[in-house]
Amino acid sequence: MADTETLPGLLSDAGIKMKSWRPGANEKLICPKCGGGRTRELSLSVTIDADGHGYTGKCHRGTCGEVFGARVHDARAAPRREAVKYEPARKIEPARVKYDDRLYEFFSKRGISQETVEKFGCHLLLAHKFPGEMGTHDAVVFPYRFNGEVVNRKYRAWHAKEITGSDWHALPTLFNVDAVQSFDEVLWAEGEPDVMALDECGYPQAVSLKDGADKKLRDEDDPRRETDKRFAALGTHADLLGDVKKFILAGDMDAPGLVLREELARRLGRNRCWLVTWPDGCNDANATLMKHGAEAVQAAIAAAEPYPIEGVHQVSGEMLDRYLELPPPLTMTTGLPETDEIFQIPGEGRLIIVTGFPNGGKSPYVMNIMVHTIRKYKRKWLVFSPEMQPMEEFLARVAQILVGKPARPARNGYGMAPMTREERRRAGDWLRPRMLFLSNDAEDNPPTLDMVLEKAADCVLRYGVTDTLIDPFNELRQVRGRETTKTDFIGEVLSRAVAFTQRHGCNVWIIAHPAKPQPLQKGEAPKIPTGYDISDSANWFNKAVLGLTVHRTEDNTIIHVWKAKFDRLGVKGKQAMIEYDLPTSRYVSPGAPR
Repeated sequence: MADTETLPGLLSDAGIKMKSWRPGANEKLICPKCGGGRTRELSLSVTIDADGHGYTGKCHRGTCGEVFGARVHDARAAPRREAVKYEPARKIEPARVKYDDRLYEFFSKRGISQETVEKFGCHLLLAHKFPGEMGTHDAVVFPYRFNGEVVNRKYRAWHAKEITGSDWHALPTLFNVDAVQSFDEVLWAEGEPDVMALDECGYPQAVSLKDGADKKLRDEDDPRRETDKRFAALGTHADLLGDVKKFILAGDMDAPGLVLREELARRLGRNRCWLVTWPDGCNDANATLMKHGAEAVQAAIAAAEPYPIEGVHQVSGEMLDRYLELPPPLTMTTGLPETDEIFQIPGEGRLIIVTGFPNGGKSPYVMNIMVHTIRKYKRKWLVFSPEMQPMEEFLARVAQILVGKPARPARNGYGMAPMTREERRRAGDWLRPRMLFLSNDAEDNPPTLDMVLEKAADCVLRYGVTDTLIDPFNELRQVRGRETTKTDFIGEVLSRAVAFTQRHGCNVWIIAHPAKPQPLQKGEAPKIPTGYDISDSANWFNKAVLGLTVHRTEDNTIIHVWKAKFDRLGVKGKQAMIEYDLPTSRYVSPGAPR
């Protein structure tokens, strides 16, 4: 009998032999299923859960792709994450369920046959009470099935498109998700009728989010201002979606639909996404089916183009028009007028390098930006900071900035009262959905950049992470071949970080230490380091889209911009003076009241 009472037993039962069972440990191993192929490749990545009571793993060989994972069968074992309780789908009185002419006429007007209606289990429900003041109406019901069971229902007044609702506290799922489990290619529509229209045209592997796009969004809005509730089903089906090789985004082409498409591409991975353009005068799959027939839908999907990340694309007026219909690239303020004048923070996913001498305030400065962007732009951060352990210490510093008080009684005679217990708990609870920490096992198996980016990609999908912080870079394990120089190795590593930012629209912030400075001559002031001064490679300067130095003097702190790849992000060589308030870890304008 398999040993499911201990973590070593679970690993042994799966044929996985790890050197460390510490929480957060990550190792590259030979896959027990495929054996690593002819070259015995270390293609299996295995990570121990943060609580030490389970593990997850995946083989990254293209011909294998086996997924592993298990939890200790012990009531005392802490869950991987706090469980959310969902209610089963509500029971419906059979007498209120109808299959009459109104139902089939509703779908027939949309080009959807009776056979397809019955396949999806749609029906009429008499006298359904909609939320709030929408009243009671006969409703068309769209069942949401997961693993063969109805777990939710979407209700739509059969005579009024804007009157909709769903079951309360239902499991977040995708519409038609059971139909896509055997497909490597999945279509993504916006709304249940579009999914059914695609099925009518020969594409049974289409899904949609329950709430579709937010029709109140304007072109200039950042899609990540939407709540995560809209994307909760991505977390439910993260494992399934992670195995899909290709997503064809075939949603609406109005402004909210394009915003939703961009956020889906970011979360799913732009390298896996293809974009559909519907014919002129048609906003979606259903409209195309009704106006031009199934052949036009099929032609539009066949002509879908890969998301423009890499490769060669033929330019056209349509391409330019589509691009300019999107919201312009988001730039974010820094939180202080002095630094706002010299640079802006990219919002679409870029590599940002921050350097400066030890104890010069690099980490606190990024923490200040973190708090500002969370407050103003609803950003979500994943933090990998092995230098500041335990992670609660990092959290305490961020809470100081958020509240404006020391986390503990101030030392050195500052005399400022610390946060109260209520303030501490309120700050931690506020940060909880906005900040994630990545643990590590540096003693036995130091993490690599690939491990951090792999976890970050999962967090983008599950939680909508927009910014990943690595603080500092030198804590990552540096594994390079004998023939690879340090310069080439750093270039390869940063290229992978750049590719990640482009695929997932997630900023990567790396704090990197400069090389040890030369001794100063008498009366000589320390030189402000730049990307060219960071240890081991000039690629720090070459690969960065935005490069900053935090340089502390006796009187103040200098923020120096040494790289701004785009004019909208700043001007190379510009500097700003700000001040550091030690008790609160806040950076403030010079002369500002404390």
